[in-house]
Amino acid sequence: MSIQTLTWTAFVIATTSLVASAPAAPLSIYDIQSSTVDGDASTYDNDVINCLGGVCVAKFAGTRPRLILQDPNEPDRWGAIQVKDWIINSGTGEYELFDHVDIGDWVELTNMLVEESRGTTILHYQAANNPGYSIVSRNNPLPEPIIVPVSAIPAPELDPQDWGWYVVDHNAEPYESMRLIVRNVTVTQNNLGKAVDNYRLETPDGDACWAADYMNADVGSWGYHPFVRVRQHFCAVGGTFEQYTKLSNYWDYYQLITMETTDLAICGDGDSDGDSDWDDLPRFHTCLTGPHCDGSPGGCLPPAWHTLPMGRSIKHCLMMDMDYDGDVDLADFAGFQRVFQPE
Repeated sequence: MSIQTLTWTAFVIATTSLVASAPAAPLSIYDIQSSTVDGDASTYDNDVINCLGGVCVAKFAGTRPRLILQDPNEPDRWGAIQVKDWIINSGTGEYELFDHVDIGDWVELTNMLVEESRGTTILHYQAANNPGYSIVSRNNPLPEPIIVPVSAIPAPELDPQDWGWYVVDHNAEPYESMRLIVRNVTVTQNNLGKAVDNYRLETPDGDACWAADYMNADVGSWGYHPFVRVRQHFCAVGGTFEQYTKLSNYWDYYQLITMETTDLAICGDGDSDGDSDWDDLPRFHTCLTGPHCDGSPGGCLPPAWHTLPMGRSIKHCLMMDMDYDGDVDLADFAGFQRVFQPE
């Protein structure tokens, strides 16, 4: 073999090696979530990827701390993802990612393992993959939650053969980990699901979805939020949306996970204390915009409630829109009078 041939062969091997080891282009949350098998699992499952990330909209300590990142550039579907932190700093006892990212931070991630965990796509911050993160910016406005009809995230159905609960289809999958709001719902059942911690939210028309409070920062220990009891009506319920699948017992259902008290909007309860009284009048007056509410600052979306730290609260004064027509006017004042219960 000639020197020229050897030189060319070495060049090809070196070039091929460089190409193979070059980091893949970073993926958006949309890229990861929307590339699915049968409308469910990400095609990047078990891959190590870089992620362009998004704004941190929620944090949950739990047994394994996690963040929820949402990309405001994808407001309607495939826009959010959960991130679990597995690395503790031995010197400080802090989690490397979880304890240094705040609500409102835009976070980018490198060398993250993608895993389908119980039906939900999760990015893992694990030492084995030499992960990294950067906080691109802080104090970003949080992406607005989506108001969806209850029928868009339907409750599962019970299979009488094995007493497991199953979704009929996975059409709700594009909402995975995104912040959603449902309206005009009543708790009709509890003690549901594999962990017996789900409850059923039902509209007057009979549409229903499931919710749970296990990530709710105001619950404390396991169980339901104090507001959640059978026959309790809510003008709005918000939270992040996730799937729970357990193949060994054949559980498969979607659930709306509340994150704090303000995700449970009792009609007329402007300060989220569980009742409607004189203390709620100031918020009603601020929300009272008349029949032409367009969501502009100063109208149904007061700036003080749109920015941190109240950014996670139910938007647009929905607890005061008691006829569910998108505005707060004198018709809603009549509804407020009906629920008003001064001490």
